[in-house]
Amino acid sequence: MMKRAWGILAACLLILTMSLMAAGCGGADHEAKRVDLIFSHSPERWQNGAKSMEEELSRQGYAVKLQIFSNEEEQKAAMKQAIDGKSSCIVLAGGNDKAIGDELKEAKEAKIPIIAYDSLVQNTDALSYYVTFDNEGVGASMGRYIEEKFNLQSGAGPFTIEFLSGSEHDSNARLMHDGTYAVLKPYIDKGQLIVASGRTSFEDTAIKDWDTKNAASHMQEIVAKYYTGRSLDIVVAASDGIAYGVIDGLKGYSGRWPFITGQDADQKALEYVRNGRMGFTIKKDSDTLNYKCLRMIKAVVEGSQPDINDVRTYNNGVITVPAYLCIPQIIDRGNLDEAQ
Repeated sequence: MMKRAWGILAACLLILTMSLMAAGCGGADHEAKRVDLIFSHSPERWQNGAKSMEEELSRQGYAVKLQIFSNEEEQKAAMKQAIDGKSSCIVLAGGNDKAIGDELKEAKEAKIPIIAYDSLVQNTDALSYYVTFDNEGVGASMGRYIEEKFNLQSGAGPFTIEFLSGSEHDSNARLMHDGTYAVLKPYIDKGQLIVASGRTSFEDTAIKDWDTKNAASHMQEIVAKYYTGRSLDIVVAASDGIAYGVIDGLKGYSGRWPFITGQDADQKALEYVRNGRMGFTIKKDSDTLNYKCLRMIKAVVEGSQPDINDVRTYNNGVITVPAYLCIPQIIDRGNLDEAQ
């Protein structure tokens, strides 16, 4: 009888020991699933997307660290924390290679995968993947909208037009500019579209840091030099923030109100579309982008191959980064309710 009791006790102790070992392994596995979301505070949809992904990743059992940065020092500190915390994956939105070059090298040396979210970090080989929208396609869709609205294919014109592109350090901005310009250049060549300032290249139209104040200064200068006593018909603004700068920069302008584009579908932009201050904005559906990013994070952490649909377009000056591209939507007065 005693032998049987000791046998049962030994079996129970063995089961308890195995359970504790399994719990220990489970804790280590949980630690291995730390995900760091390091996002710029602008645009608004990035913050919303980051918070949404934080909730979903936490629900799925990941240890999530979300940090929103508004300057280079905060960005560096967030990257350092992720590296020191032995992150299993860093998702980086709005990364500046000049600010975090050392941290990017450290992350690569530590074999921490980095997913660039909707903004490609330049001049580094530390990136694993990129999830974004088809930015050249975004630009082309802006151009086609203008082509149709102003009946350019039927020979209408001439119309005056100016371009305000995104930041010179953002590859998305260049792709957007190139996409738009490829559609509209034939009409510029024919004289149907007139760029009074002569500024058409990406370098000449780039707005530093996508900044609203920089855009306002740029617009004020153009209006003062080229549109005194002359109407401006179209302004191709690469983002809602730049469009706000354009609107601010037109305060001293007395001509007919121009057709102004935007991108990001901020609430303020939607109101401007409603009241006619802007012609359209572009909705980059954060739900779609976040869903693809979440799938990519899970694949990276688990060591499987993520969904990729572009391996040629996104070269950051050092490597071509495998990417997944989502499709955006133009929002004008006709479909404004779809963006609410």
